[in-house]
Amino acid sequence: MKRIAYRFLAAISAARVGTGALARPSRAQLGSCLRSRQLWMPQSLLYATLMTLTSTIALTNASAETRPHYGGTLRIMMQSAPNALDLPANATPADYWDIARTLSLIGDTLVKLDALGRPQPALAVAWQSDPSARHWQFTLRRGAKFQDGSLASPAAIAQILGALHPGWNVRASSDSVSIDSETPMPSLLAELALPRNLVVKRNGNGNDNRLPIGTGPFLVAGWQPGKRLKLAANEESWAGRPFVDAVEIEFGKSLRDQAIALELDKTDLIETAPQAANGSQRRNTSQSLSLPVELLALVFSANSKAQDPHLREALALAIDRKPIQSVLLKGSGEPAAGILPNWMTGYSAVFSAQASPQRARTLLPGSRQPALNLSYDPRDPQAQLIAERTALNAREVAITVQVSLSGAEDIRLVRAVLPSPDPATSLGEAARQMGLLQPAFPATRGNSLDDLYQAERSLLDGYAVIPLFHLPVASAASVRVRGWEPDRLGEWSGAGLSLADLWLADASLADRRTADSRPADSRPADSHANDARPEASSR
Repeated sequence: MKRIAYRFLAAISAARVGTGALARPSRAQLGSCLRSRQLWMPQSLLYATLMTLTSTIALTNASAETRPHYGGTLRIMMQSAPNALDLPANATPADYWDIARTLSLIGDTLVKLDALGRPQPALAVAWQSDPSARHWQFTLRRGAKFQDGSLASPAAIAQILGALHPGWNVRASSDSVSIDSETPMPSLLAELALPRNLVVKRNGNGNDNRLPIGTGPFLVAGWQPGKRLKLAANEESWAGRPFVDAVEIEFGKSLRDQAIALELDKTDLIETAPQAANGSQRRNTSQSLSLPVELLALVFSANSKAQDPHLREALALAIDRKPIQSVLLKGSGEPAAGILPNWMTGYSAVFSAQASPQRARTLLPGSRQPALNLSYDPRDPQAQLIAERTALNAREVAITVQVSLSGAEDIRLVRAVLPSPDPATSLGEAARQMGLLQPAFPATRGNSLDDLYQAERSLLDGYAVIPLFHLPVASAASVRVRGWEPDRLGEWSGAGLSLADLWLADASLADRRTADSRPADSRPADSHANDARPEASSR
């Protein structure tokens, strides 16, 4: 009965942390709320309430199974093996997602964008700009603190952002930060929402492995470069204490190793290949796909032997994307002829991805074409097969393409991240990753759809890049993970639910649901007797 009373009183206590909205109460706050309410709650009211609650639980038997339990350690595996907790400018997609997801647990940006591109408050609670979009002012959240106990003051935040962007004039006032630029910045909110603009300090120990200190829900408790990171719950987080006590991240794990570990209940959250998420559901896991947030494309190098635009166009027409999608990608992704996916722009159909070998042959002169060397990223498990299929399509129209990792490259098979729901921002980021000129937009207050189309069209003219596919990213979670799902943008702590919002089911509850989901004749008598899993703490 005391246990029921504790949970009921904790649920109805209105605990707030910092100056933000209603947040997750800490265990200490739950205990203090319990004691204060017990002092004044009439005994008769308490008795009646407990009797009603007890009857409801007896009838439904569901409340105890769905109520969050504080505590436990969330176990995560990732592919990359970073030597520093920093996001490099030339990160591969795998490195980008891993470091961005990790740092988002430690720090916050001024604003966040949801899947529709709408800005949401984070460290800033309000913002405004002048008509030219050259001057922006952000009202900051009061009471937010860095994990070293120092205040996340306007001066501290202005110093961090100013160091990240020397071309900006960043100034602090009593409760706000202003950003000025000589050129219009209509997409500044989207820029500030990128992981590279997380507001984090470094511990200043003078080496390359300086640890980030942010305002986010978790702080660094242990770090082995390239191997393991342990994060502890930040009791002073402005958004409230996370439900779990700690997060342990193992780096350098292949997708295959991650899948095996999840199947054996040795981890809770992993990355998966999109085609795996499209397949059959793994036992005792929940799998999810993001919107297409990556671009797979062919990019011609500056000194490529294929300088003739007609030769490049012929190669673009020769590639049959449908078989590659259905066989090599197992149905995941979308064939693409534009840089941006349709969910961002709505006009991708104007760029035809239909193969036309007959037209490709008419574009080529009768003379022999130079042999082209196609390279790929050997760390990408699908890249070689896709490159070889591309070479096969090219030979069908008399274009010689050799797939090789040695020698001077004429073409690269590139996978680029589209990191923002704002199309102008993603277009610029994709151009940077592929080594193309930055798209030009009119010096106006906003970027219209026509401006966006013209900017993308200019990057595609001349066939310096041949888009192939827009791809999603995928992840999978164990049965222990409750109250969370990945953001539709592929983020694990986006504008919606964050990893700080999930809770871990008791191991006994997870085991029971696992057993109930299997056929009776396949359930071992004592399959989990020797498991050494961390359990959520009990109140």
